Amino acid sequence: MPGGCSRRRWKSPVSSGADPARLAGRVAVVTGVSRGIGRAIAEAFVGQGATVIGLDIDPGSPSIRRMDVTDERQWRELADELEGSPPDVVVNNAGGLLDSSVLHEHSTETWRQTLDLNLTSVFFSMRTFIPQMLLRRRGSIINIGSVSGVRGQADAPAYQAAKAGLAMLTRNAALVYAPFRIRVNTLTPSVVETEGLAAGPEPRTAAFLARVPLGRPALPEEVAAAAVFLASDESSYVTGADLAVDGGYLA
Repeated sequence: MPGGCSRRRWKSPVSSGADPARLAGRVAVVTGVSRGIGRAIAEAFVGQGATVIGLDIDPGSPSIRRMDVTDERQWRELADELEGSPPDVVVNNAGGLLDSSVLHEHSTETWRQTLDLNLTSVFFSMRTFIPQMLLRRRGSIINIGSVSGVRGQADAPAYQAAKAGLAMLTRNAALVYAPFRIRVNTLTPSVVETEGLAAGPEPRTAAFLARVPLGRPALPEEVAAAAVFLASDESSYVTGADLAVDGGYLA
């Protein structure tokens, strides 16, 4: 066999007679669920049978827990609450571009806030839930990245640095925890349809769109469909990957 592999038969975790609800019985934590990609992911997970614990700093709904993902103490409190039923899936979606200024115009405060929101918060999340996943020897972590963390651009240095760091943090964790059947992947969108886009994209976003070969932004549901794949057993052999849902932007 190629590479000198033995003929041992490995049991596939994907059943040919699988329940059409691909996430049935699973518990998922999703951050930033009040709108956009996070809300679409939460809705898609529920539609596939998962129980979703939604977190957002601006809940907007009684079903969403208020959470500042940059607050380490709040992560510890959440871990204590979920100790008896730890999540099978964690989606680190909360983040955002706080300042698109060039480097010499960035303040130290904005730099730190951007890294805290887009990178340190994910470190807090993974450090919170990986010990619980280790005990169960399974789990899927999905970190929402950005094409800004892959391809250089002429602005937003803090955001670019944070998203690039997120991609490497994902790879690091994927290597360390693969023996324990904990999969860690990055999901990387480009421009996604939002309320702001519906009113007409700002010049910066319009410039991004002009470089998307498919010629349109992604729908939040299209990004969510990729998240369902990474959360399900269909991606049981996928870890350390960067799945671009970018309309060909990075091609």
